Amino acid sequence: MSDEIRKEILSYLQGHLYANLATIDSDDPGQPHASTVAYVNDGFDLYFITSVKSRKFANLEKNPRVALTIDEDEADWMKIKGLQIEGEAEAVKEDRLPFVFGIYSEKYPIIKTFPANPDYRFIKIRPKRIWMLDYSKGFSHRDYLEL
Repeated sequence: MSDEIRKEILSYLQGHLYANLATIDSDDPGQPHASTVAYVNDGFDLYFITSVKSRKFANLEKNPRVALTIDEDEADWMKIKGLQIEGEAEAVKEDRLPFVFGIYSEKYPIIKTFPANPDYRFIKIRPKRIWMLDYSKGFSHRDYLEL
């Protein structure tokens, strides 16, 4: 079962563009903050780009723990599918930047037209726990994967 769930999760990650990222506010540790990020994945690892001036970057510097959801709008509750992810974030190390930029620009070619900006950083999210929602298997059905 675990191999099947792993394959389903990887397929779902490949087939989507955006994640809803939740971080903990850097100024008020009890306050969550949510933002949408355009991500790519290499296996289960997720990558996105953000400004060092962004709220999410400030939040991640103080607390790397994150939660994400990836899903689509679906009016029929019995067809809901998606991912719920918990993990930790870190800035991509210099030696990995060419690889990450390469996979990111394959998925989002427009990034190649943007001028270089020293205020932007690629962030890596390493999931620790993933739940695959599939309500077609029953209301509130979730499969769990720990990495």
